[in-house]
Amino acid sequence: MKIIGISNGRELPNQVYLMADSAIIRSSKPFFVPNFAQNFSGIAAIVLHIDRLGKHIAPRFAHRYCHSVSPAIKVKACGLSLAQPSESTSALSSSFDGGLLLGDDMPITDIKTINNAKVTIARNDENHTALTLNEMGIDISNVISQLSVYFTLKMGDMIVVELQGCQATKLTPGDTLRASLNDAAQLVIRVK
Repeated sequence: MKIIGISNGRELPNQVYLMADSAIIRSSKPFFVPNFAQNFSGIAAIVLHIDRLGKHIAPRFAHRYCHSVSPAIKVKACGLSLAQPSESTSALSSSFDGGLLLGDDMPITDIKTINNAKVTIARNDENHTALTLNEMGIDISNVISQLSVYFTLKMGDMIVVELQGCQATKLTPGDTLRASLNDAAQLVIRVK
């Protein structure tokens, strides 16, 4: 299983990073704030679940490769305490263990409807609504197609599309985070 993260879907492949499966924290499990950075923030994301083997997928066939999605919160480390900051700093700030708070799967019948899906994050009942992929100029079919040029997509792979236009949420111990996709509550995480 691969987890492919995209921090800005309009600039593929420049903003692509990989995560280990240990990055996933499922709904109702706690997120323990690590001590390797000054602070952590969460940004809304949509996770595409790949359910078919494919390489060099044309955009018009992309709908055949994804039949479920999840709301997510992608955790970013800010102010990493590294002696020599480099290009790998941004990968480390996004790919650490526990850095993907993943909600429940939601089946989809039409991949184009995901482009209009809105992820809402609530921190201690204070809502932060994300932009839709359409508002960001991102098309899921193109994302799947472009990534399949570089990676063979397989059953169980996940594509995490961060919604960069939305407000980041600072994570502090004692917070309760909720995320929903189109008003269906599907992710609840306590920060410890």
